Formats: sequence, C-alpha cells, structure tokens
Amino acid sequence: MKIKYNEIDKSIEIKDGVKTHYFVMKFLMVLNLLNAVLRILNINKTGIGFQEIIWFVLGFASLIILYLFVFKRTTLEKIPIGEIKELNEKSIFGRNRFSIKLLNGKKRDLTELKTQAEFKELKKMFEDIRIAE
Repeated sequence: MKIKYNEIDKSIEIKDGVKTHYFVMKFLMVLNLLNAVLRILNINKTGIGFQEIIWFVLGFASLIILYLFVFKRTTLEKIPIGEIKELNEKSIFGRNRFSIKLLNGKKRDLTELKTQAEFKELKKMFEDIRIAE
C-alpha cells in the first residue's frame, strides 16, 4: 500500500499513477469531443444520418465524462487531514473500489488498494488519526 500519513504536514500522501491516467483520459475526451463537434458541424452538407447520431451521442458522453473528471474527481497526492470527509468502499460488478471523499465534494480514487485487507489497514490508519468515518 502506497498511502502514508505525514505527521509533520498532517496530511495523507498517496503515491500512484492516477494523475497521469486522468490526464490521458481528459485528453482523449477532449479529442473525442472535438471530433464529434467537427462531424456535427458538417451536418449541412451530409444531412442527418446514422453516423451523425452516433457522433452526437459520443460527443455528449465525452462531455459528461470530461465534466466528471474535471469537477468531481481529484488527483491530489498530498491531501490535508482537514479536507477529508470519509473513506468509501463501493462494489462495481463484483470488484471493490475504494475512494476518499473530500469536503469540497470531490472524490480521490485509491487505485492501489486491491484487497479488503489493505482497505481495513487504511481504515485503521484513518481511525488512529481520528478522521471522521
């Protein structure tokens, strides 16, 4: 587990590749949205067809995903204790996903936590430093 408590700064330090992963995802969503807009702008010449409908749906989906990545998720590697609201566990298709919910409404995904034992260890660390559950 690459999550540590820094007593000097009173913060949680997380070492994982989420920042790079989110940057790539944001970049791909912007490219996808740009491609969709260019295809839809060409609608006067080609008319509305199956491809234009698909590109409209893809553009709309890219816009929603881009919104979620920018406004609802964070990639902070050093999170002050005062900003943490709770530790979350969510089961999606039989796999457990773990995250930290912040007071500003954003969520920090913990991709390095794979097992329930690691989650319990992190939960114990949060209880030891008295973060609200």
